Amino acid sequence: MRGKLDGSDGALGSIVAGLNAVGSFWIIGLMLLICADVAMRNLFNAPIAGVAEMVAFSIVGIVFLQLAHTLRTGSLTRTDLLLSALEHRAPMAKRLLLVLFNLVGASAIGLTFWYFLPSLEVAWTKPDRNFMGNPGFFQIPTWPLYALMAIGMLATVFQFLASARDALRGGRA
Repeated sequence: MRGKLDGSDGALGSIVAGLNAVGSFWIIGLMLLICADVAMRNLFNAPIAGVAEMVAFSIVGIVFLQLAHTLRTGSLTRTDLLLSALEHRAPMAKRLLLVLFNLVGASAIGLTFWYFLPSLEVAWTKPDRNFMGNPGFFQIPTWPLYALMAIGMLATVFQFLASARDALRGGRA
């Protein structure tokens, strides 16, 4: 349900809130890392190796960790012009449109997850060939990022399905 953050719908609410919290703490850690890098550059002329790679790695991870929460709170970008017009004129049509929106979203993210799994498998089984950074200078294996992306995609699929259920029941989705 849109705007419902109390976790009263059980495990999904707790998982989505937990993933969002991890993403938020990650942002704080990233800010501290960037500040430390700037200080090290200016004070000691010794930058921290790999900060650019870690920032690029982190942005993608944070987006996927917080995607389900964005959907859950109603912050996912969409145009509500038609929904607003249908609200009083045809509430059943609005509910069905919201169900359709959420089912299409779940299908799109679900297909993305399905086609993404082979990349995760290759990154997991061959970490020496799947990394970010420069060999000999700084390297990050990609499998942790891919795993976080997969977890975020799954959480988003389940949140889309929960939102479709809520819209079908007459709640806000």
